[in-house]
Amino acid sequence: MRRHWIDLTTRDAATLQEGTVAVLPVAAVEQHGPHLPLGTDAFINRGMIARFLELLPDDVPAVILPEQTVGASAEHLDFAGSLALSPGRLIETWTDIIACAARAGVKRFLIFNSHGGQSGFLAHVALDLRVRLGLFVAYAAWFDAGYPVGMFSDEEIAYGMHGGAIETSLMLHLHPGLVRLDEIADFRPSTHDIEAVARQFSANPGNGRLGGFGWKAQDLQRSGVTGNAAAATAENGRLLLDHVASRLVELVSDLGKADDFVTRYASA
Repeated sequence: MRRHWIDLTTRDAATLQEGTVAVLPVAAVEQHGPHLPLGTDAFINRGMIARFLELLPDDVPAVILPEQTVGASAEHLDFAGSLALSPGRLIETWTDIIACAARAGVKRFLIFNSHGGQSGFLAHVALDLRVRLGLFVAYAAWFDAGYPVGMFSDEEIAYGMHGGAIETSLMLHLHPGLVRLDEIADFRPSTHDIEAVARQFSANPGNGRLGGFGWKAQDLQRSGVTGNAAAATAENGRLLLDHVASRLVELVSDLGKADDFVTRYASA
């Protein structure tokens, strides 16, 4: 069964099964400190999609659109190697790709994101395509799937949002040869210091803290990393990959089974 859009012929694309969900992976190319490669977000996305396809039942119709590797990474551009598109251009690109795929008759889409810095654009694209083209577009960021109980500390989950134990564990499992083991360390972010003196101000607002600010990566940690990479293990990466991929299977299956709702939604 051909699961990747680029493997299809034009006849295949024109005759996709009713209810097929087209998944658009969106990632980023940006610094992840001294120990992880620039393509960490892309490698993680690819690994999750690959595991998702291994777990996906044959009777669930889904196809993977071409990965959009470069994302919105302006906060990392002071570090060599980081690449970024402007938010407007990125949104237009995602929108155009989904609109083109819809011309083949696909009505259900999922944008699958692996970069926190562009999570805020997902809902905008989904709503725009609903309003203008009547498409059903869902969206997901892998880190919203949660984590197996006890795998990471509460502090790491709250503050280790870039290159810490979580992403380093995934990379130790997926691409251990790309991880610079001698550069792994505990990269303690300044978020702790900010929150120690500011009751309603944080780099990552929410959970009772009202205010955020536009930060660059080095504002939070000189290395560009936030989190305890020294706590990472390949086994945690393997378990986390299965955890997220299993929930992605459930999500795509939900979208595929929601016939009555999607029909009403797309025709309204």
